[in-house]
Amino acid sequence: MLPGLSIKFDNGNIGTTVSTADGVFGLLASAVAVVDKFELNKPYTVKGMADVAALGILPDLNNYALHKWLSEFYAEAGEGAELWLMGFAQDTKVSDWFTPDAQTGKAPVQDLMDASNGRISALFTCFSPDGDYVVVDNDGLDADVAASIIKAQTFAESYTANRFTPIFVILEGYAFSGSAIDLPDLTEDNKNRVGVLIGNTKEGSELPATLGAASACLAGRLAVIAVQENPGMVKRGALAAEKLFINDVPVELFDVAALHDKGYITFRTHERKAGYYLTDDPLATGADDDYRRINRRRVIDKAYRIAHSIASDEILADFDLTNEGKISPIYAKDIEGKIENAIFNQMTANGELSRDQSNPDDLGVEAVFNTDLNVAQTNRIELSLKVRPRGSADFFVINLGYDVSLNTN
Repeated sequence: MLPGLSIKFDNGNIGTTVSTADGVFGLLASAVAVVDKFELNKPYTVKGMADVAALGILPDLNNYALHKWLSEFYAEAGEGAELWLMGFAQDTKVSDWFTPDAQTGKAPVQDLMDASNGRISALFTCFSPDGDYVVVDNDGLDADVAASIIKAQTFAESYTANRFTPIFVILEGYAFSGSAIDLPDLTEDNKNRVGVLIGNTKEGSELPATLGAASACLAGRLAVIAVQENPGMVKRGALAAEKLFINDVPVELFDVAALHDKGYITFRTHERKAGYYLTDDPLATGADDDYRRINRRRVIDKAYRIAHSIASDEILADFDLTNEGKISPIYAKDIEGKIENAIFNQMTANGELSRDQSNPDDLGVEAVFNTDLNVAQTNRIELSLKVRPRGSADFFVINLGYDVSLNTN
């Protein structure tokens, strides 16, 4: 085994330097090639609709869904947002994009991830198959959604472990039946790097017909907010989309709570507020998973990237040992300080982690070496890294009543 670095995610603790490109995402989409402009299975970078036009991607029948996704993304994120794009033949399925090739062992999506050199932190899908595709209903969604959840999770875990590039994937709830009762309960799953979004900016029966979802609205919002923010945060204002539907039903008339309770990302309205909002940001895992929400996933993944950038410098480095063959406390404190300061400066100082304001020494992060290991025998060092997340006002309770004796104390 090559000398190297291993970073493992410690889970179950919450009870429920190089700057990082937090809002750089990748889009995997069904598409039709455009001669001399846009090839399939090739990575591209776009930063606005002018770049999209330069690729020859138009709102015609060939690339209608792809153009729709891109236009909705830039309507939300604004021109200038960096997006990596790869198109796939319309006779392939989303699960195919995450399936390793039998010969190379690489999934098609890996070419896009590799081309970005670690910049992509999340992947989104836009499925628009050819006319020969037959939807197979499986618990209220196209059967390929369930297959894609498994394969996307496997890919994300593998790429995170092998390339030190943590990512998560948002899939469309393709061909939703319209009945939340039919859907599998994602809160009973354990896929904390995959989420499923249901809802679209047009009615399902409106031509050209699309059975996908407006995940571009979520991607665009995530691209412009800080990693610790929930994309459904009301203070950020309504989404750019003027209309949102669940199949043919306007969002405001659909029981979106039933979708939310089963762990799906969707859209909602708020009383006496104009526009549409995201309900929440769950991933396909249980409530006891520390990383069940996109904002918690993004925060811990950013800490991972920062820690890797510091710790990777120490691979094969030599340092002093104690008489017992253990790591030198001076060396340990030096590396602990470098990691803590990097995460503090890039995260805590930006409000992405919590800190105890009454304690000037609290950085919102703690790095501690295991000083009991006999490094002389194992050539192995271990460090525990903990960060404190921000709080989230999921439920706001106001106890309202009369009191004639106000302000008497």
